[in-house]
Amino acid sequence: MLRNVFRWGRGKGVSQCSCDPEWQGLYTEIDGRRQLALPRDEMATIVGYLDLTAHCAGCDAEYPKPWGLASK
Repeated sequence: MLRNVFRWGRGKGVSQCSCDPEWQGLYTEIDGRRQLALPRDEMATIVGYLDLTAHCAGCDAEYPKPWGLASK
């Protein structure tokens, strides 16, 4: 299976999720608190503005695709 090898504007390697199935849940940290993140078709504006990263809730791998914050 081919995997995405691009990182939008970061210039660092993509980490692979080791969970089965992959990417079971996503989170980001804002002000030291975990916030729920969700995959999206396009990167949410606030994510780029704040330079946030999303991680797998299971293995902590950095999510390489577009995502946004889940609404409360």
